Amino acid sequence: MLTPRQAQLAFVPLMVTAMSGIISLVMTLLHHGFAPGLTAIWLYNWAIAFVVALPTAWVIVPSVRALLARLTRETTSMGRQLGDMG
Repeated sequence: MLTPRQAQLAFVPLMVTAMSGIISLVMTLLHHGFAPGLTAIWLYNWAIAFVVALPTAWVIVPSVRALLARLTRETTSMGRQLGDMG
């Protein structure tokens, strides 16, 4: 099992892996269709996407978290909670 700190550190690389893989697959399909050699082209594009996306995410994610922390307000016990109807 991971500690909370380890899970936090693993979040960005795992999300980048999934997102870059999915987006590069879709873009490769749009540009090449189901052509011979699709897998090799996709894996090449995925590698490029990952190399760009990982350092970008390491820079952007802390800024987004800080922005959201500033924009988030605490709720009181009498206030509406996530999942409340109305």
